[in-house]
Formats: sequence, C-alpha cells, structure tokens
Amino acid sequence: LDKYKDDDFKKPLQVYFHNEEGLDAGGIRKEFFLLLTKEILNPKYGMFTVYEETNTIWFTDFYHEEEEPMYKLIGTLCALAVYNITIIDLPFPLALYKKLLNKTKIDLDDIKSLSPAIYQSLKSLLNYKENDLETALCYAFNIEREYYGERRRIELKPGGSSIMVNQKNKQEFVDLYIDYIFNKSCEKQFQAFSSGFRRVINSRLLELFYPDELMSFVIGNTNYDWNEFQKKTEYKGEFHANHPVIQWFWQVFHKLVDNDKKKFLLFLTGSDRVPVFGWSQTLPMTIQRSHTDDIHLPVSHTCFNILDLPSYSSKEILKAKLSEAIQHNQGFNLV
Repeated sequence: LDKYKDDDFKKPLQVYFHNEEGLDAGGIRKEFFLLLTKEILNPKYGMFTVYEETNTIWFTDFYHEEEEPMYKLIGTLCALAVYNITIIDLPFPLALYKKLLNKTKIDLDDIKSLSPAIYQSLKSLLNYKENDLETALCYAFNIEREYYGERRRIELKPGGSSIMVNQKNKQEFVDLYIDYIFNKSCEKQFQAFSSGFRRVINSRLLELFYPDELMSFVIGNTNYDWNEFQKKTEYKGEFHANHPVIQWFWQVFHKLVDNDKKKFLLFLTGSDRVPVFGWSQTLPMTIQRSHTDDIHLPVSHTCFNILDLPSYSSKEILKAKLSEAIQHNQGFNLV
C-alpha cells in the first residue's frame, strides 16, 4: 500500500479475488476484511495481546523495528474499513480511540475494559485504608509481563523493584501502571498504527468524532432494532414472509433473550454489532431453504448474511436446532 498516495484511499474500495468472478456489492469487501482481521490476530505473529476476560486486544509489549510496517498497515486497513462503512472484528477497547483522538484522558476504567480482575485489584489497592498496606499487599513499583511464555519484570519507575507501595504513593503506582499499559509499553506500535490510520482519515476529519463514536464506526454499535431487522430481511426460493417456516422462525427469534439474539447476529454476520447508522448500512439477511429434513442445523454464510434454513416440520424442532446452532456457532462459512 505504500506505493499509493493518501488521496487514493479516499476512493471507494472494490475487492476482487484472484480467479474468482463476481461484482463486489459489499459481501466480497466484507469477506476481505474478515479474512484480513483473522490473519492479523493470528497468535503466530504475536503483535497483539488478547485479554480473555473481555475478549479485547491490545498492542503487545515487546516491539521489534521490523514490525513497524505491519502496525502501519493494520492502522490503514482499520481506517479503510471505517471509510467504506464495513464493520471489522478488531476488538480494541475504547482506550485506542481515546489515543487516536487525544481528547479524553485514559483512566482506571480503561483498565476495566481489558481486565476486570486487574481493575478490581487496583481499585482495592486505592480503597485500602489501613496503615499496613506495604506489608499486607507487598506491591512494588514493577509489573510482570509475559514475553513468548517467559515472565519478565518491568520497573514502572527507576529503582521501582525496591520501592514498596504505601498509603502515600499508591495513587502514583496506579497512575504509572495505567501509563505503562496504554502508553509506554506500546509507544512505537501505536505511533505506527496511528500513522497508517491517518493516511486514510486525517486529523481534520478525526476532530469531528468523540472516542465512542469512532469506536462505533469501526466495530459497530449496540442499538438493536429487531423489528427493523425483520423488515429488512429478504427471502429466496420457496421461502417468503408468509411461509409457515419463516413465521415460525420469527416467532422463535423474537422470544429469544437479547443475549441470544446477539449470538444469532454473530452467527449470521461474524459480528454481534450493527453499523453505526443501523441496518440500512449493511447487507440485509437473506433466508433460503437448504434441506427438507429435521436433522440438519441452520448454516450461515457470514460474508453475505445468508441463512440456510431447513424446512423443519415443526416450530419446536426449529427452535431447538436454531438454539443449538447459535450456542455452538455451528455452520460458520466464509463463502
């Protein structure tokens, strides 16, 4: 991408796969970003740390200069997705967008978005009022981080390993901890990412956003209008809005709890969020008949938001099979 001028990134993105036919009406572009983000997060590259508590990612602590072009590329791809109104599954916390916009201070709540356990530990430290803090908790001004399976101790300030946390300096410890995680540990990685991002979306345009708004453009939002979702749905083959199986489907769907509806959305589209301006910005769900028996599960084609739904013999069977599919995310297809 380095051979292109910044203005080239402002043009609509059209994606074509080698030796594959088909016009890009949005589905191919979505597949392009799905495949790219899946590869970006491959653990073999070690470029991001996954926080399993929250399923969020952050830049890995340990940086090699040869990784700079990759971080810059990832920033460019992230901005291209925003510019082309395509939700991508790069689960950065709000702190990333705070850093990109430099409008809002990163604080303890941002730690919570990565690890509620670490947040609670730091919160308990701040709330501890007894004078025996130093001996009771035994915290020093350092932090342990993992590097390719090896634990390393990082000092938060010069001589930090020999400075114990007490009532007088505990706020300083928490501030340095937050600063290390979100700034010092990833300074060069973030600079490269930000440089790539701003090739597509410049500073003047970024000034129009608040962090949560920019985050919604990247990964979507959580303003669900399920009735609108149904209205936008299309049908193929023998299925239509008044077909008994389709009516059963919607009766079952609307009785799902919200969390299961989001699981269905993840099953169908590869994301449990919707575009920032609602369903009109994305490909509608298309439901088509697949099998005539009661054995098979529904199958999703995430790149085109297509649901292959068997013509089940009863609503009870449809309910059971749909639940099984979304709970175990069966039938995920990049086709």
